[in-house]
Amino acid sequence: MTNNPEKKKIDSITEDYALKPVPENERKGWLSTFIVWVCYNVVIGDMATGIALGANLDFRTALLALTIGDIILLFVMSFTAYVGAKTGLGSMPLFRLTTGKFGTYIASFIIAFTSVGWFAVQLGFFGQIWNQFLPLSVPVLAGIGGLLMMTTAIIGFKGLEIISKISVIPLFIFIFGGFIVALRQVGIDTLVTYAPQGTQIGSLAVGISTVFGSWAVGSALMPDVSRYAKADFKRIILVWGAALFIGHYILPISGIAFALIKGTWDFGEISLFIGKAALGSGLVGALIISLAQWTTNDNNLYSASLALTNILEKDKWKVSLGLGVIGTIAGYSGAVNYFVNFMTLLGTVVPPMAALLISDYLLLPRLGFERGYDYNDISYERIPFIKWNAVIAWGIGIVVAFITPGVAAVNGIVATLIAHVVLTYMEAGKTVKQ
Repeated sequence: MTNNPEKKKIDSITEDYALKPVPENERKGWLSTFIVWVCYNVVIGDMATGIALGANLDFRTALLALTIGDIILLFVMSFTAYVGAKTGLGSMPLFRLTTGKFGTYIASFIIAFTSVGWFAVQLGFFGQIWNQFLPLSVPVLAGIGGLLMMTTAIIGFKGLEIISKISVIPLFIFIFGGFIVALRQVGIDTLVTYAPQGTQIGSLAVGISTVFGSWAVGSALMPDVSRYAKADFKRIILVWGAALFIGHYILPISGIAFALIKGTWDFGEISLFIGKAALGSGLVGALIISLAQWTTNDNNLYSASLALTNILEKDKWKVSLGLGVIGTIAGYSGAVNYFVNFMTLLGTVVPPMAALLISDYLLLPRLGFERGYDYNDISYERIPFIKWNAVIAWGIGIVVAFITPGVAAVNGIVATLIAHVVLTYMEAGKTVKQ
């Protein structure tokens, strides 16, 4: 045990229970949980989702797509959030127990790569916003944004909570103020009757897929931000539902309305316009938008660092620092934009992981398959190298998501869930015969 007081001070600030359950006495109240979750949910990309729907679907169809997509997200993400709250563990430690060492290594690399990538993409947008107000280049501003946003992720959940508490009131003003102004200016009749010109989203099914897909990766990562919550499913579905409604329902509708007012579907321009309309100042609006980015982007880095810590088993704050520097360099250079399509492709691989968590920790125990996991000891020495039934089910879900029509991510989740249960029954039957 070290006697270094400085190290003890750092450890007390950055202790985040990356590889062990969050103790009950460290769990947060429901107000604190709501504040973190709603700020995690409010991201300018949610507005982009609404704008994409509005540019291609009439308002009634866009609203229906939003409603159905968000209901599906609510249930899937509430289940995975409950898994995190029930066990006190983050996504990748849970995946370690479910798939074995091989599966969790693959999953951790995917999550680390995609999350750091999206962290860098958001930095580019941050640079574009502040380039309109400061005499600095977009790359330099992106780098500054990265250095700022990585600080709260390095601290851990405590850091997420601090920035969320600072941001929640301004974000509420931004969202609801913008929503009210938008409805007043465009008028409900105009909103309901406009005819879109786009053809990229040609049906309700594609619209639902767009809505669900915008948060599909988050469905597998909810334990990262829910492990500090109490294991009460009714409260979880209520609190997450409220957060989802504000960030992923009201904000997209505002995006559609302001797009009609501005006569453009450029979501960067619309974001600043909403900020100015809601708060009376483009500069203040830019600040609020940046807070919205920060409260989501530090979660990107947070999940990435938890995922890589699952492999390296080093101090999470050091991993966060390293990944933050990498993400900031990527955001500064703009090189990450060449990988956006690849990250989107990997996004199809992640949602079936949510199904494995739901199956292994909720469904199979109810079907009589007690897992017997020791959450206080998840060392690699105590788990097999690979759990074939989980890895094969994951593969089936990925294939189904790629080849089937409709809502790809949902198809992958359902297929994985069914395959995992069936393969577990088959494995149990084989064991009994032997």
